[in-house]
Amino acid sequence: PPAIERLSGGLFQEVVITNTIPVMEKNYFPQLTVLSVANLLGETIWRVHDDCS
Repeated sequence: PPAIERLSGGLFQEVVITNTIPVMEKNYFPQLTVLSVANLLGETIWRVHDDCS
């Protein structure tokens, strides 16, 4: 896809995204870093459950 070609074309040293939207493995490129939001969501659920801010 054109967007992947543009992002992987060398203009960026690194492209960082979260795993909140699935990215098919065929669309990965060397500069792509995918960060997990699992810990953030877990912490949020815990804080809401315990009435913490």
